[in-house]
Amino acid sequence: MSTKKRILIKLTGESFISRQNHHLNPVVINELITQIKELSTRFQFGIVVGGGNFFRGNEHGKKMGISQAVGHQIGILATLMNGLMLKDLIGKQGLKASLFTAVTCPEMATSISQQAIEAALVHDDVIVFAGGTGNPFFSTDTTAVLRALQINAEEIWKASHIDGVYTADPKLNSDAQIIPDLTYKYALDHQLGIMDATAFTLASQNKQTIRVFSAFIENALIKAADNPHFGSTIHV
Repeated sequence: MSTKKRILIKLTGESFISRQNHHLNPVVINELITQIKELSTRFQFGIVVGGGNFFRGNEHGKKMGISQAVGHQIGILATLMNGLMLKDLIGKQGLKASLFTAVTCPEMATSISQQAIEAALVHDDVIVFAGGTGNPFFSTDTTAVLRALQINAEEIWKASHIDGVYTADPKLNSDAQIIPDLTYKYALDHQLGIMDATAFTLASQNKQTIRVFSAFIENALIKAADNPHFGSTIHV
C-alpha cells in the first residue's frame, strides 16, 4: 500500500493557453507536469481539468444564445479535450497516466467507476478526470471535491489564475485583501465567489481542506507542497 500523500488538483483550463494572446500554448501546462513529476516520489495526484480555454457554459453559451443545459454540456466536452491533451503530455514526460471521463466515450477515455479509480491508484498512475460530473449545472469545482473523496485525497489544490481567496473580487475592487486562512462557513456567509456553494458545502460536510493558489506562479505546485502558508487555505 502506497504511503504517498494523495492530492486532488483542480486545474484551470487556462493552463493550456498563452496569457498574452489566449492561443493554445504548452509552456505552462508542461511546467506544471514537470513539477508533478518532481513531486511524484512524495505525492500521488488526481487532476480534475477545466475546459474554460475552449468553452465556458455560463459565459460562451449565453453569448451564443444556447440554452443553459446545452451550454454546460459543451463545457463538459471541452474538459475531455483538455483531458486528452493532459494525459498525452504527462506520458511524454515519462509518467503513467489514466484518463477517466464521466460521459461515455470509450474511444477516448475510460468511464469512471470506483473500481477503475482504485486500480489506477494501485498502479501509481496520475489520474486525469474529465467530463465534470457528467451532468449540467455542476461546476468542475464541485467535481473536484467529489473526485477528491473518491481517491481519498488529503487536500484539494485549486490551481487557477487567482493567487488566493480575497475579501472581494480584486479585479473590481482595488481594496480587496487576501485571506490566508478561512472556514467554509465564513466563505458561504460572505458569499466569496472563489468556488460555488455546492462545492463548499460538499467539502465542509466531508471535512476536506482546499488550498487556493495561482497555477501561473513559478513552481506553484512545489511551493504548495513545501509551504503550508502558500495561497489561501479553506477548512471546516
